[in-house]
Amino acid sequence: MSDRPTLAVVGATGAVGTVLLRILSQRADIWGDIRLLAISPDSHPRPSGAESERAVGRRLTVRGEEVEVAALAEDAFDGVDIALFDVPDEAAAHWAPLAAARGAVVVDNSGAFRTDPDVPLVVPEVNPHAARRRPRGIVSSPHCTTLSMIVALGALHAEFGLRELVLSSYQAVSGAGHEGVETLRRQLSLVAGTE
Repeated sequence: MSDRPTLAVVGATGAVGTVLLRILSQRADIWGDIRLLAISPDSHPRPSGAESERAVGRRLTVRGEEVEVAALAEDAFDGVDIALFDVPDEAAAHWAPLAAARGAVVVDNSGAFRTDPDVPLVVPEVNPHAARRRPRGIVSSPHCTTLSMIVALGALHAEFGLRELVLSSYQAVSGAGHEGVETLRRQLSLVAGTE
């Protein structure tokens, strides 16, 4: 039994989960156990575009060790201190409260809780104090477009008191996960005549 916190990565085999595992392997190791979880054929609800049924049972490398990906289930959160969620909104809406009820502090990357008044929307460089008040046990992360600019805008607001912002955003294909990236590659090959 480790005195270091246990981390669950929910959506470990997705596009963001894969990057997160690489980051966990490159940074200082502050974690005890790291559990990798994925949506399985038995997960309810099973969102469209969810991780492949082949995800459960796969072995992924994190911190130089191979770890088996387990199925998303309520008891998978027993003993988990922090659960990082990167799954579709409907899966997060169902599973994040269950993880919080088991005692995990949930950090959710979906849009499921972004407008919930009992779930703080936190950007550590701008409002880290907001993470302390989490009545539902969940902390939400803003959309990637917001994250890419909010640190700079937060500093400008602190200095000058911004009152209005007008912008346009063009979303990255990576938001559709591995399938979206592969679809773009196929389309580019067709356009370039290399397929």
